[in-house]
Amino acid sequence: MPFAGDAQMRAWLAADTAVAAWVAASAPDGPEAVATALTGTVLAWSTLHGTIGLEVSGHFSGMGHTGDTLLATQVELLAEAFSLK
Repeated sequence: MPFAGDAQMRAWLAADTAVAAWVAASAPDGPEAVATALTGTVLAWSTLHGTIGLEVSGHFSGMGHTGDTLLATQVELLAEAFSLK
């Protein structure tokens, strides 16, 4: 299933051959799969970066859970979203 960000990722892949080669090695199923893989990579990185940054900054304190439960949940949601689970 194509994602909204795939068109921008295809443009990035067209402009940066090093990124295109790196992603193609992990998703050799054609240009749409490569764009989706790159979209997923950027989405996973930004999601996890945000969760970890908020935890390190103490923004989750007092909410009745630990940072590891949020991180585990984020990883599970990302795995499910990209059919890795």
